[in-house]
Amino acid sequence: MSVSRNPKIVAYSSEMNDNSAESFAAVFRQHFPTADITVLEGGKKPDREHLKDAEILLMQSSGYEQCIEDAKNVKWIQFTSAGFDGLSSHVKRTGRLPPCKVTRMAGTFSTVMAEYVIANIVSHERKFSTMREAQKSKRWAKEDVWIFRPLSELTIGIVGAGDIGCVVAKHCKSFGMRTIGLVSRERSETERSPYIDEYRLLPQLDSLLSESDVICSVLPSTPATKEFYKEDTFKACTKKPIFINIGRGTAVKSTTLIKSLSNGWLSAAVLDVTDPEPLPPDSPLWDTPGVTISPHVCGYVPEKWLTRLFISNYTKYLKGEQLEHEIDVSTLEK
Repeated sequence: MSVSRNPKIVAYSSEMNDNSAESFAAVFRQHFPTADITVLEGGKKPDREHLKDAEILLMQSSGYEQCIEDAKNVKWIQFTSAGFDGLSSHVKRTGRLPPCKVTRMAGTFSTVMAEYVIANIVSHERKFSTMREAQKSKRWAKEDVWIFRPLSELTIGIVGAGDIGCVVAKHCKSFGMRTIGLVSRERSETERSPYIDEYRLLPQLDSLLSESDVICSVLPSTPATKEFYKEDTFKACTKKPIFINIGRGTAVKSTTLIKSLSNGWLSAAVLDVTDPEPLPPDSPLWDTPGVTISPHVCGYVPEKWLTRLFISNYTKYLKGEQLEHEIDVSTLEK
């Protein structure tokens, strides 16, 4: 693959606003003053004239389908997220694999996502919501909140113990938690994370659920993970755990969560992701006791972090070196 000395870069996202895109471009130009980079206005149909000459596309995967047909000369696509749902769904629908290298922002979001998990575990165990309600009524509710479980006494089951899941485990181990990781295949000794105390395979999901005080779902959106948690899956939860979903909302139906909470299989659910997104106002999840909802923000990071990773890959690209976090497109399901 021949690489231009000053390749044309087009930055576009269906969700990117002008300010954030221009801010990214400004930081990038500080490192590469002569770079040929064009920022397309987010939320609008991308300009065909700019796309046809682009050698590099920087965008969220949700914009893949809008751009790929007109990007006739593209040689590298850098997604601004760890997930690549937009690419996967396009390949599944059309049967056409990307015509170029595709990379993702793996390793960039893991720390802040792990912090989100820890924050919600602490909030749940220390009964912060109870304290807030007591404060509203000006009630000194010491008797309601003084008994709690320290994190060192808890076990977390991480469903999807990949890159992000292992960083979650690392943060949990720093608080003395026991960690169990669910994976789809056996891990060799060199592949195993020192922060996962025990690995379990898919057929052992019930044992993970039964031993966990916290269940953290980090599953991506794939055909294999759609409705991964069946209607009665959480029946195996004997410790009434808190369920935290930082993966994808398609892994579990709202009705499954509501049933599991009403039956006492789960004590609470923290959902940074839902299906659909945005969650419609008439969804019963909004009013379900024990549910905390955030608008898919647990992985948001400072713009400079994303710029730093793109600059690293851009430098490698110019030198003809292997790019970081390249997606093996041959594994995408047609």
